[in-house]
Amino acid sequence: GTLKINLIKEAYQGYNYTSARLLSKGKYSMKYGKVEIRAKIPSGGGTWPALWMLGDNIDSVGWPACGEIDIMEHVGNQLNRIFGTLHYPGRSGGNADGASVMISNATTEFHIYSMEWNASTIKIYVDNQLFFTYNNNANSPFNQNFFFIMNVAMGGNFGGTIDPNVTNATMEVDYIRVYQ
Repeated sequence: GTLKINLIKEAYQGYNYTSARLLSKGKYSMKYGKVEIRAKIPSGGGTWPALWMLGDNIDSVGWPACGEIDIMEHVGNQLNRIFGTLHYPGRSGGNADGASVMISNATTEFHIYSMEWNASTIKIYVDNQLFFTYNNNANSPFNQNFFFIMNVAMGGNFGGTIDPNVTNATMEVDYIRVYQ
């Protein structure tokens, strides 16, 4: 089967939606290699699914000093636009380093979101199509172990306007493969 992260329209502790965030912090992290994630992402205005990574040292240095690698982000208000982004000191939030690419059927078919990472570059792909390259260097935070996060958020600064007709949405993850 597949891992399903469900977003549900329901009142909970002052919020209108519930969902989940799964992370491998303290269980698994990696430095350099290739990551492939086969997933089908949800649709709907305000949905914000993400497959991403944070530096293991987040508890000691905070964000964005720990670094963040967004292998895939999608916002339902920009249907089929896939974002690959890096956040680090001086380049975080709305000033992050990244790119986007349009693909067809992002929310109805599975796609492979991948990253190749070494001491010189970080490259982000969708279905083997390269769309973002970062020139890594010794001064960046991208030379340490990072852990994985998978989640579906709703709204927020990037997720945008929430369509009140969205009652549920699901991100399905078929696999995550790490090659080192």
